[in-house]
Amino acid sequence: MIECPSCGRKHRPGTLFCSECGVYLPTGGPLRTEPLPDEELPVSRANPWVSEQVEEDKTAPAPLHLKVLATDREIRLPSAAEVHVGRLDAAHGIFPDLDLTADGGLEGGVSRRHCKIHQRGATYLVEDVGSANGTFLNGQRLTPYLPHVLKDKDDLQLGTIKLQVILDEDET
Repeated sequence: MIECPSCGRKHRPGTLFCSECGVYLPTGGPLRTEPLPDEELPVSRANPWVSEQVEEDKTAPAPLHLKVLATDREIRLPSAAEVHVGRLDAAHGIFPDLDLTADGGLEGGVSRRHCKIHQRGATYLVEDVGSANGTFLNGQRLTPYLPHVLKDKDDLQLGTIKLQVILDEDET
């Protein structure tokens, strides 16, 4: 049996989270994103303070999919105003709309609150929300809290987790 180091409740081997207090059991404590070595992340040479101007377009946006390249999982994003991307942490009440835990998010340096994707008219934007290991768009590190336009076939990287943006124009 595994004993929770926080509350003492006993669980069967293989249990990931304490059902009493929510602590992540293999490490015995709350999870946090560890900074990765700089050589594991892309080097950005562009001006981090420049973002593309977005013109308001009132047409309906094409459905947005993200493909996790390491696992080939394809995720259709909900048509919500904002989609928060990160890792689940039930103990701290963090439930992202897109949870990358199963795709190696913890090991890949994905923060619990990593980035958000939102739409303005027919345009999708991605915005890093102060993540530990950064959000990269086509190899360029995004300045936190500065939205950038997403286009079809863009490469999006959260920590070391690589995603491909798919805008399905045929479904509109």
